[in-house]
Amino acid sequence: MQVLDHYNKPEDSLKLQAAKFLIKNMVVHYSFVDTLYTQKFYNELDSVFKLTNDQKGEIRDSLYRGTVNKYPEKEEYICDLEFISAEYLIDNIDKAFIVWDVDWARHVDFDSFCEYLLAYKVFDLQDIDDWRDYFLDFSNGDLKNHKYCELYRFSPYKACETVNHSLRDNITHRLQNEYNLPVKKMSTLTKIPFGLCDDYNVLAVSVMRAKGIPCTIDYTPQWPFRSLGHSWCVLLENSGKHIVFEGANGTPASPHNEDHKMAKVFRTVFSPNSEIIDIHEIEEYIPEFLRSPCIKDVSAEYFKTVDLHLTIPNRSNHRYAYLSVFDNQNWVPIHWGKIRKSKAIFKDMGKDIVYLPTFYDINGIKPFSDPIILTIKGEEIHLKADTLSKKSLTLLRKYPPMEGIFKVSHRVVGGKFQASNDSLFTDSLTVTVHEIIDRGITAQEVLLDSISSAYRYWRYRSPDGAHCNIAELFFYDKDSLITIPTDNIIGTEGTYRKDEGDKYARGAVFDRDALTFFDAPHINDCWVGVDFKEPINLSKIRYLPRSDGNCIEIGDEYELFYWGNDQWKSLGKIVADNIILTFDNCPSNALFLLHNHTKGKEERIFTYEDGEQLWW
Repeated sequence: MQVLDHYNKPEDSLKLQAAKFLIKNMVVHYSFVDTLYTQKFYNELDSVFKLTNDQKGEIRDSLYRGTVNKYPEKEEYICDLEFISAEYLIDNIDKAFIVWDVDWARHVDFDSFCEYLLAYKVFDLQDIDDWRDYFLDFSNGDLKNHKYCELYRFSPYKACETVNHSLRDNITHRLQNEYNLPVKKMSTLTKIPFGLCDDYNVLAVSVMRAKGIPCTIDYTPQWPFRSLGHSWCVLLENSGKHIVFEGANGTPASPHNEDHKMAKVFRTVFSPNSEIIDIHEIEEYIPEFLRSPCIKDVSAEYFKTVDLHLTIPNRSNHRYAYLSVFDNQNWVPIHWGKIRKSKAIFKDMGKDIVYLPTFYDINGIKPFSDPIILTIKGEEIHLKADTLSKKSLTLLRKYPPMEGIFKVSHRVVGGKFQASNDSLFTDSLTVTVHEIIDRGITAQEVLLDSISSAYRYWRYRSPDGAHCNIAELFFYDKDSLITIPTDNIIGTEGTYRKDEGDKYARGAVFDRDALTFFDAPHINDCWVGVDFKEPINLSKIRYLPRSDGNCIEIGDEYELFYWGNDQWKSLGKIVADNIILTFDNCPSNALFLLHNHTKGKEERIFTYEDGEQLWW
């Protein structure tokens, strides 16, 4: 009442409305109970970051890790309505109204002001301090001079661009953010040497709001094609559009993961979503992505969407159902649908994605229907495994080739396998038995049936510009794999990665580790091979280009699963004796998952059509 009484006068009618907005919505926002504990943590971190450049390095790194490990998170929270003082709220409202009056905020209406400028915190558990004062003149760049340019003066875009570039230049990047107790104090975040996208985004939005630049955070809770989710900032431009930018990095409206398909996008707001409040009141258990009700579905602003209509089993006592996507290990709920008369509508879904319809209970997700492909055309394909119609699957990988492998896959194109009885591989005495013409995405086999002569020296000669990047070589006499003694390995000596010893020297191509590879010291004229001590005939060569560890590896044990009856079902285990795997008697129209029991974590769901793995 103290805050409302303070503004209960005609000249403060708008501030009174703002106060009512905050107070009404404080019930869904929380802070740490033990502020003495969190302040001690922040103060110790600040002390570490004050070390001079001469004291940085191992000493600073050690102190940093010692500090973050000493403070586990205490999950004791208190509602802001019981925590925030009237004085703090009044101070926040007055300062928000001051910055609402700046030139680049003149397009902001009252409702947008409440969501993008007024809130006393950007995210829950944020330290309640004088962050508005701290950031008012922090990382301003050339902002004060915008008034001299008519184009810049009223432009929230130029204000955001200027501040974000300045913020980028004022933040250092050294250590991985690995704290147990999350850093929720804005001034400390400015000193964190390296953080996650969430850290940079909340920091950037806080800095922007302190200057009257209307911003918030959008995010996708889970990528539908790989692990994790992602967040980014959005600016409310004077055209009314929301402009994407990366906090403390880049220019607004620069391309940002434009090629990444998304299932859902949500916007963080201060006021709660009434439908999520309903879920909290009705459902006993709710997914993690709905823990905070203060989100708004903005998927339709990012991509063309489709509503998905599902029939719900009559046996269900749930009032809400969910659609989940696969995160490389588990199914993760990303959207909700209210059940009405055994039907649920999931609005504004992303396309070209596999969804699993689920409920949510004490044990987490509970599938109730077959996976659904929502095609790029918006059509539904229900993946009900047909166990009566069987087929064989030939598998090359357990995870799709992503950008990292693509960028180096060209380094084998033009590579040659050569044989000679001359240790110097003189041209006139050397025969090229195979030249690689395709990018190196999977392991490959070279048959040598046409090679009738025996040779003592066999090698892989790299194309120029490739540092001889090859991960594994397998030489076969008839069908027997030849073990290569270390003393028999020949080729270019040394490695480009001198600080890692012999891990990436020529011996790496025979260490049976797909994640190590020869990284020769020179970019051109490099090779690796074997001196067999006597001329021999090889029947075939198998090779693995520089790899992500997701190709089929000889000697590893694999298990193939398909989705049926609301769970993963095994189709058997195989110890790989080849660079491909063949599983027989697999159901048609099924969703599959290949697991490596020997090593590795990355794996991805796929369907199988026309002899090819189609990744989802």
